[in-house]
Amino acid sequence: MIPTYNSAATVTAAIESALAQEPAPAHVVVVDDGSTDGTADALRPFAGRITGVTQTNRGPAAARNVGLARLSTDAVVFLDADDLLLPGALACRARLLASADTVWAHTDGWLEDPTLVRQRFSACYPPVDDRVEGWIFTGLLRRNFITADAVIARRDVVSGLGGFDETIRGTEDWELWLRLAVRHAVAHSAEPTFVYRARPRTLSSDRARMDRMRYLTLVTAHRLFPAAVREAGVPARRSVADAYNGLGDALAAEGRWREAAGYFAASLRLWPLQRGAWLRWLRGRAAAPSGP
Repeated sequence: MIPTYNSAATVTAAIESALAQEPAPAHVVVVDDGSTDGTADALRPFAGRITGVTQTNRGPAAARNVGLARLSTDAVVFLDADDLLLPGALACRARLLASADTVWAHTDGWLEDPTLVRQRFSACYPPVDDRVEGWIFTGLLRRNFITADAVIARRDVVSGLGGFDETIRGTEDWELWLRLAVRHAVAHSAEPTFVYRARPRTLSSDRARMDRMRYLTLVTAHRLFPAAVREAGVPARRSVADAYNGLGDALAAEGRWREAAGYFAASLRLWPLQRGAWLRWLRGRAAAPSGP
């Protein structure tokens, strides 16, 4: 399933890399999320070989959810329009999903920089605890080390979880992995099956936005699974506490101290040994009566 937005220059190669898989994919859905460039023209030659969907611009999470709803397969593989599947990718992932107990899996791949130099994705984004398979919820709370291009999952499981959270833009895949990881162990292969092509002026290159979405992702995980977060250990709790602080700081910078104080308080409940958070919480409490 491929979401695309103003990716006329790259989406053709992405689709071709999917269609060239052996065995061939049973169904390829491409969702054009309101592109204003030549994406529609780029998709036209694939008529009859893919299911094309066009919608007004709603963001990558919404595009992925629309694609999920149109798929007719037991499993789903995600591919961004800037990226590529390597030969044998689907076969490798199908083997990972062959066990009846496995509902999702991921593989290694290549990270390609703008000069076309490639490095192992796992070398650039390693898990903090070295655990890439099994029960990885704790590690994911500290760092996302799985890109959407790397994953295969049972479609009914993803749909049953509600798909991607459309309020999150840029880290919606991480948020879904957390919901999967708290319920299901993950399988893994070190075989590279994708190429993630890092390019400027993409959503993920907007650092301020991505930081805020990262904080929101972790706060959402805590609100959904408070017991699991508390049981995840000190480093994981501190990671989530830092996310509350990050959102609190963003609100404070806008003068919204009343709301910011609530985030600082949540951070302190998770990790009380924070002098800076205590000071910011006190300031927020003091400013609250006159705040917005």
